[in-house]
Amino acid sequence: MWINDKGLVEEIINIFHSDYPVVMFQLPTVYTLIAPPTKAGAQALNHAKQRLPEKNYGSAIGNLNAFHKIANKGSLPEELDSPEKLELFSGAFMRINVGDSDFNSVLVRSGTHQGLLLNWPFRDVFIALEKAIKPIVEPELFQGKSYASVLCTSANLSGNPKGSITKWRRARRFARNRAIKLIIRTHSTEDILGSYPIFHLTSNKVEIKRHGPREKEIMGRLPEHLR
Repeated sequence: MWINDKGLVEEIINIFHSDYPVVMFQLPTVYTLIAPPTKAGAQALNHAKQRLPEKNYGSAIGNLNAFHKIANKGSLPEELDSPEKLELFSGAFMRINVGDSDFNSVLVRSGTHQGLLLNWPFRDVFIALEKAIKPIVEPELFQGKSYASVLCTSANLSGNPKGSITKWRRARRFARNRAIKLIIRTHSTEDILGSYPIFHLTSNKVEIKRHGPREKEIMGRLPEHLR
């Protein structure tokens, strides 16, 4: 299906309620896999990626207000401590502190969770999905916090030396090999391809944890003393 097809969200939700709740999604710079934010969703991603169990997954942000609310109080720089200010990270993952430093789950690593922020029409889809999956979220995965953003990870086998999938033929072959029933495609992509950069936000600093497309542009939007 294409991202603007009628009934897209309903098709995704149908798969989310199936025995194998994984969907491939072509984002502007890379193909990804999405799944519901549950233990079953994470297990399905582990299977699709042939990944070891108990690994952690990030999410695709729809409602930025909801993402901001799960941050530990005082854990974000004052200059970035609002949903509006976090818009600076559009086109990247934000890693934030959401729990105790010794807490881990399929969604949280050492108390941190990372969410990918994109512009529309992608955010429209993720917002609609968040509304639909609220009844199935598992707050214990966020140390008691209720957060309904879909899981999001690169569409490739874990440790594959070829890296992230950015081309249609390879994406289609991967989906067939891993029995993924739905691929969402878009009509345009960025000129720079690859997995998105990851920025870790702490109370007084922003660090790049993974390099990726347009990281310098994003870093350049930040106050100088936080870089």
